[in-house]
Amino acid sequence: MSMWKRMQNLATAAVLGCLVSGIAAAQSATYPTLVTAETRASPDALAALERPGKVVFSDRFESPESVKKYFEIRGLREERAKLVTDAGAAHSGRGVIQFTAVARDGQESGSGASGWLGAEGYERLYFRRYIKFAADYDQGNLNHVGGGLAAVAGADRYRGMGSAGIRPQGDDRFNSAFEPWCDWRRFPPPGYMFLYTYWMDMKRDPDGHYWGNMLGPATDERVVLQRDRWYCLEHMIQVNDVRQANGELAAWIDGKLYLHYKGFRWRTSADVKLKRFDIGVYVHQAAKDNTVWYDDVVLSTGYVGLVE
Repeated sequence: MSMWKRMQNLATAAVLGCLVSGIAAAQSATYPTLVTAETRASPDALAALERPGKVVFSDRFESPESVKKYFEIRGLREERAKLVTDAGAAHSGRGVIQFTAVARDGQESGSGASGWLGAEGYERLYFRRYIKFAADYDQGNLNHVGGGLAAVAGADRYRGMGSAGIRPQGDDRFNSAFEPWCDWRRFPPPGYMFLYTYWMDMKRDPDGHYWGNMLGPATDERVVLQRDRWYCLEHMIQVNDVRQANGELAAWIDGKLYLHYKGFRWRTSADVKLKRFDIGVYVHQAAKDNTVWYDDVVLSTGYVGLVE
């Protein structure tokens, strides 16, 4: 079953369980704090956040072997996801991966790829990728595009997929994606960047579900991406120590620190570690074809930064 089908089959019973058992914990927990300005102002803090590490995955999409690096590529058979060999289209080299959310008369549409980093997982990961939106990209209102990191317990690489609207419990999963939003057409597509995040202390939406919380910068620091140009996006997750709210979340655009949050209680179990990442595009109401390209994907235990 594809991820898109799994996303449609929400577990109603699990949602009700979250509403009953999790409300008090979520309301009493400390919400993470935006500390971007403080980190930028401290050379030592910024240097620590941007310390290099060990690369654990990389892909420049230079050969057909790239498709073997991902455990699921949605749309490959239909060519909604495909490798393109063209130096003019790529960010570097000659290869790039292209994803398209095809028009479906206003229904949901998407394509993408998911990578698995192993059951042992990581407690700190940086995810760097380059992305370009087609010159006519226009999602309408809602989309998920830009790439994300997911932490899960155990060795099931599909765990947590199809959990939209359900709050993580702390011993199962959490995830965060770095993506744009046009805020109901207040910004030109694809919109300004924020971190779309699910974790155990997230806030509940008025409809009773736990849709991802939007963790963004100060209003006057929002960066609106332009179409038809390459951007370097990178984001980092540091898990918390069990029983402490000392987790972190950070993001960079073109090598400049854009967001830094501290004070996350990501998990209650040490088995919940960063094990999966995703790239692609998903449009909630696809009235037209929307295409994006990704290149120079790197995951590392430390900061990656711009392609040299």
